[in-house]
Amino acid sequence: MLQPDVIPTTEPGLRVGIILPEDEEESITIDIPQEPQYYMVSKADNKFDLVSNDRIEFHLSESVISVFINTKAVGESNSWSIKPINVEYRIGNKAGIKVKNVISGRDFHWKKFLDVYLLGCIEIKCVGKSLILINELPIEQYLMCVATSEMGAACPEALIESQTIVARSWMLANVEMKHRALGMDVCNDDCCQRYQGTTHLTEQSIKGALNTSGKVLMYGDNICDARYSKSCGGVMETFENVWEGEPLPYLQAIPDAPDGFIYNALPLNSEESVRKWIENSPKTFCSPAFVYEKDLKNYLGNVDEEGEYFRWNFRYTQKEITALLNLKLDIDAAAILAIRPVKRGYSGRLIKVQVDYRHIDGQQESVIMEDQYVIRQTFHELFLYSSAFVIDIEKGIEDIPEAFILKGAGWGHGVGYCQIGALGMSLKGFIAEDIVYHYYPGSTLKKIY
Repeated sequence: MLQPDVIPTTEPGLRVGIILPEDEEESITIDIPQEPQYYMVSKADNKFDLVSNDRIEFHLSESVISVFINTKAVGESNSWSIKPINVEYRIGNKAGIKVKNVISGRDFHWKKFLDVYLLGCIEIKCVGKSLILINELPIEQYLMCVATSEMGAACPEALIESQTIVARSWMLANVEMKHRALGMDVCNDDCCQRYQGTTHLTEQSIKGALNTSGKVLMYGDNICDARYSKSCGGVMETFENVWEGEPLPYLQAIPDAPDGFIYNALPLNSEESVRKWIENSPKTFCSPAFVYEKDLKNYLGNVDEEGEYFRWNFRYTQKEITALLNLKLDIDAAAILAIRPVKRGYSGRLIKVQVDYRHIDGQQESVIMEDQYVIRQTFHELFLYSSAFVIDIEKGIEDIPEAFILKGAGWGHGVGYCQIGALGMSLKGFIAEDIVYHYYPGSTLKKIY
């Protein structure tokens, strides 16, 4: 596993969580490929040689994992590993062990189940009443897969290379360590960064990793905590407005636009300016002026949905918004009276919002949400695209609105690298170095291994 505050001088290995305890899996099915050759070993060192097309099933019962090879029971243990006999193996599309029905998009509106193909080794063990699966492999093999898990295979070379540099930097900065207690450096999903193994691997993404091997973004003596999201909506957000911690000088609130960009709504320091910004389509890198939205499906990741990423809207009837907020906030509202912006970040993202409502007992009450993530959880059945939105009201009877319309900008938290903006830059001929320096101003590129 990666060590905190240590900058590696040789290529490190990673432990990637593919199936997590919250997935609540009690069985896992994998298929062995034609090459390379693998073997399976239990915690007690019981070893089984595996052959091409073997199907392995793992079933959990009271902390014991029973294993079946082609439906034949072969043993029980609380931990199993599958490893290639030779560490030199083919790297290509759909190479490696196939793991069936892996969740992608946990707790998000784009949640799907995919069969994923994994290089390196896998480990299966139990945590509580659930199975987990960890993939162990060299970081550069991992990064080859991240670029075309996060974005589509048709993206230009500069996009693939810049995404790989950003993913490597974020990984090696090793700041969050959300899953360290489970023996994982990172998970496979949007909680950390998308990794779907070689399922969508291309020659281009392999080349992107090889061309940038060992290169990271540095600020002073530290690797940059290179955050990124799908679309900033035209202005990047600052680190401290999304996560706890001190401001990071390379994560700034600047327009995602060419040098010299001017727009009369900027800066977004009032409700009037935010509304003007969101209700229009300024010509930023992530806007339709640089990336036609009808073409986005050609460039997005496999699990991303088609949609309007730069500007979007939702209409909720009074009945719908009341039911939603009662569910999300547990407030026993009879009606929602107002949704009031209290505090916004520099990109227009709400980081504090107040909801006024009429309680079922007739009293008028209010509840406040803080944190853009909580706001996004609250205002959508699954997860709202971003917290950069303004609210329109359709008048109803007396003081009870008929409906609320959320008009929004961007997808994601908006900090750092904007993937659709980077795509727009790459389509206009910017090289990878130009792209990463735009999103992390003041940083420098350095090859550390």
